Amino acid sequence: MKRQRNPAWLPAEDWTLLAEMPKIARWLVERLRAAEHEILFENYIFQVGNWPEEILDILCVKAREGVRVHLRLDALGSHGFPERWIQRLQAAGGEFEWYHRVGWRGWEKSLRRSHRRIVLIDQEWLAVGGFALADAWLCSNPGQLPYREMLFACRGPIVPLVRHLFLKNRPLSRKELRALPSVAMDADPDVVVRLLAGSPPDRFTIRRRYLAAFRSARESLWLATPYFNPDPIVLSALYSAVRRGVDVRVLLAGRVTDHPLLRLGIQAYYQKLLRHRVRVYEYQDSFLHAKYILVDGQWGSVGSANLDFLSLWFNRELNLEITGLPPLTLLRTLFLREFARSREISAEHWRRRPWWRRPLEWVLAQVDRRIQARALGSRRY
Repeated sequence: MKRQRNPAWLPAEDWTLLAEMPKIARWLVERLRAAEHEILFENYIFQVGNWPEEILDILCVKAREGVRVHLRLDALGSHGFPERWIQRLQAAGGEFEWYHRVGWRGWEKSLRRSHRRIVLIDQEWLAVGGFALADAWLCSNPGQLPYREMLFACRGPIVPLVRHLFLKNRPLSRKELRALPSVAMDADPDVVVRLLAGSPPDRFTIRRRYLAAFRSARESLWLATPYFNPDPIVLSALYSAVRRGVDVRVLLAGRVTDHPLLRLGIQAYYQKLLRHRVRVYEYQDSFLHAKYILVDGQWGSVGSANLDFLSLWFNRELNLEITGLPPLTLLRTLFLREFARSREISAEHWRRRPWWRRPLEWVLAQVDRRIQARALGSRRY
């Protein structure tokens, strides 16, 4: 694998870290309505519903006002996005783009999805996270709370960098690719971010940086992810951290999930994780869909990447690495709150699980192993 340079750390200004889905929705609506020049919007899931239609209405209004609006959706994740909505946006003057239409040929290309969540407004504001445009994120099911999510937004020199990343995936002219000069601002040197973009098959930056962070951990390594099936090298890095005396905790989705069968497949990892003394938590209040990591209280990562082989090896993903006392203290506080709202799975508790789960977990583990082996093939870990 070709060695790649890391992007520079850049100061962030007016940053915000939101973990409540209603607040995330409100932030998006307010910022989109305030846009004056440009909205670049990319997401994996954009489904029919009341809140998604509100967002679409805002995009159409802005396009009619002369704001440049470009919406890019993944063709698999947003397969239910109506053709009439595309026509509405284009009739208003907006641009629409599908990422990777799904076809029968080229199964590996079909595996490569754009799982990124990017919101760029007026070349001034950037937001990333794991949020999606679907009513389930806000309303969930009757009697359940909204999904647990994450959004990190900021201003600063990171914005034109992500804008260039967004635009370079389109066949644009050099003039269009040239970002406008950013406005000078007094950045807070105590809060800095770095672009963590994964664009397989050429760049595996997220996996490489995750491994570097896991291997450098000395006190604590906490990670939250709804989907967990990493490759063996990433798993080994977690186990090695425990052997060094690091407090390794994995926060996963609990009984409330969008894929019950997939959850059983994830639970097939529990026995091995517990045997290696990794602490496993299942979030109880609602569906945990956020993806974030905190290492030694000094390095954080927030974005779209799950700790699974699809995110690490196939999907286009976008995270931000974060350092600085204010956001990392907030991230640590959030972790402690979510741990308190979760059920920790002990080795004794897991040994007492129903007998029928064991053969099912074994079957799912074999299926997962074969899928990974087939998908990864002869790739070097």
